[in-house]
Amino acid sequence: MPHARRQHPNAPLTPQGRRRMIHFVLDRGWSIEATAERFQVDAKTVRKWRDRFIAEGSTGLLDRSSRPHHSPNRTPPHRRDEVLRLRREHRWGADHIGHELSVSASTVQSILRAEGLARLDIGDRATAEPVRRYQRDRPGELVHVDVKKIAGIPPGGGWKAHGRAEAEDHRRNRMGYRFIHTAIDDRTRLAYSEVLNNEQGATAAGFWHRAHQWFAHHGIVVERCLTDNGSCYRSTAFAAALRDSDVTHKRTRPYRPQTNGKVERFHRILLEEWAYIRDWNSEPERRTAYDQFIHFYNHHRSHGALGWATPTDTLNRLLGDNVPADHT
Repeated sequence: MPHARRQHPNAPLTPQGRRRMIHFVLDRGWSIEATAERFQVDAKTVRKWRDRFIAEGSTGLLDRSSRPHHSPNRTPPHRRDEVLRLRREHRWGADHIGHELSVSASTVQSILRAEGLARLDIGDRATAEPVRRYQRDRPGELVHVDVKKIAGIPPGGGWKAHGRAEAEDHRRNRMGYRFIHTAIDDRTRLAYSEVLNNEQGATAAGFWHRAHQWFAHHGIVVERCLTDNGSCYRSTAFAAALRDSDVTHKRTRPYRPQTNGKVERFHRILLEEWAYIRDWNSEPERRTAYDQFIHFYNHHRSHGALGWATPTDTLNRLLGDNVPADHT
């Protein structure tokens, strides 16, 4: 059974009640004042519905929209389209979209709510405790390192492209997994990342050598490296790689992945804005897009935690700000 139309809370009469009220005036000859007293409304209300009925018939007794005829401050359609595009393409929040488009976050949220896009899947949460944010003082003081495992893409695309029925065939074809190794600077959010074929100790050690050189090329002297307690980070190969680069190894407390939250957040960004943003036709296609996304992330993607600057802009500003006084 369909739901009845919800009556406006300030309406003294339903459309049927208005029809009965007008019947007393037009058909039975009651005065406006007597009818108003009979139905316990103001005389102006009786006149309003009488005049609407005379002008429009029974349709004049229906509720009208309270929306104004003109809304000069309403967000232009093209700007609303931009809000929805950024939401769908990047899965950004209202604050981020508002910054990019110079629109208030409340306006963005209203647009998203009207389109049914007000909430994102917030993903897994390791703890219900309040988030305590921290940030190191200088680039290289702490670099977060972690691995994220994702399923490989078979030629022609995965189950999203062909349906669940072919998922078993893909597994039998042993497409396996890919492992995203990431090192991200705590202060600037500058990230070095590679998609590799495993998460063994030797692979993690080789990744660290390349990451350390990459950070040095960008003027960042790495002091500490923070990892979880995964087997690859407890290996002798990884320990030797850190010794070679003169970097102190720090580990998160067991069962406290939020301690390494910045790289965890980076991997969530990858899943939302790269890995699952579209249906990929092959692993090489996705890998090419990955390299493009890493460039976008470092050079063009603004971050709320950085005052809506990019990692590269933040690094350049900090390197300029931290020139030793005796060299200026």
